[in-house]
Amino acid sequence: MAPGERISVDRALRAITVDAAFVLRRDHEIGSLEVGKLADLAILGADPYEVEPIDLRNVPVLGTIVGGAVHMAND
Repeated sequence: MAPGERISVDRALRAITVDAAFVLRRDHEIGSLEVGKLADLAILGADPYEVEPIDLRNVPVLGTIVGGAVHMAND
């Protein structure tokens, strides 16, 4: 709707991961996959880089991995 307000897929993913962890002052333990950090993550039904940006909102979350345990959405 507003092309001048759009951000890239890469920038959007960074905003909800690394940048969000920084704002929470927890970037030393979350926000990116690195040795020594928590590896909690979402399991998506499609690669965000392979779908049209307008369709990102339709990518299903199939589950999560939290504390090393897999939690599927259909369980």
